[in-house]
Amino acid sequence: MSSVKKVFSRRKKHSGIYLLKIKDSYYIGQSVDIFSRWNTHLTQLFAGTHHNKYLLELFNNTNYRDIEFSILKLCKKSELNKLEKEYIISYIEQQKNVINILLNKSLLDK
Repeated sequence: MSSVKKVFSRRKKHSGIYLLKIKDSYYIGQSVDIFSRWNTHLTQLFAGTHHNKYLLELFNNTNYRDIEFSILKLCKKSELNKLEKEYIISYIEQQKNVINILLNKSLLDK
């Protein structure tokens, strides 16, 4: 965790794959600026306007302090789509409750 704090204390843009965990549910995302993306998620969740209704419902039924954010992997922008898909597939194969709304056969087949 200290490495995450070091990364964000410099406030540089960091590209990579991140995980948002609420209870036993997992949302895997990608961003060219992870810190900014996390702030956007939180802003939309608190406002009740988040595009992912599953995530919003979980957020509304839990203490926001129980939300866990973590960086799964820092990477180049060109690697984002491939790595996000790999992490989603890996979590599904581990029988984790992945709540990404774009989870469909066409996403995973690409």
